[in-house]
Amino acid sequence: MRLAKDTERIHGAGAEVIAISVNENERQVGMRSRWRLDDQLLVSDPGGETYLQPLGLFDPEERGGIALPGLLVITPDGGEAYRYQGRDFADRTTDDEMFAALEGLDLSAVDAPAGGPAGEAPDDMRGFFTPEMYGPYFRGNMFASIAISRRVDDPEARSTAKQHQAMAAATVEAWDEVRKR
Repeated sequence: MRLAKDTERIHGAGAEVIAISVNENERQVGMRSRWRLDDQLLVSDPGGETYLQPLGLFDPEERGGIALPGLLVITPDGGEAYRYQGRDFADRTTDDEMFAALEGLDLSAVDAPAGGPAGEAPDDMRGFFTPEMYGPYFRGNMFASIAISRRVDDPEARSTAKQHQAMAAATVEAWDEVRKR
């Protein structure tokens, strides 16, 4: 959601966001429709064999295999200018370092993508994460991480909780902006 908020900045820096998940194409189409992700390329990679596993962004132990949160900036020649790889489904980062790496590449601006997953959204979208759930979910994450950071004595654990708090706060802020559109 944070990257959806910054689509113009990303395109202006010469890049595109490509979101990859293990969801079947029909589910990708449903999510694109429900979340109005018109400027996002959503890629279906069931089993993670085509993209997620080669990128090291696949957790085979979680629910039969899911994508790990990741954020990559790939250079035009295929190298990595930036990589963030989460340890589990909730381990995400803020975007500051990613934008520094991206904007440091000094690429020409790009237009918005043409299209996304093809097909019709499913009639039954039960089980799809809804926009109404998004804000409360990340607000809960934010306040839980605040509480955890105050309970632990270990500096590394406290730092991890504070990083999660910053990610959740940035996500809530981005969500509030996207909802206003």
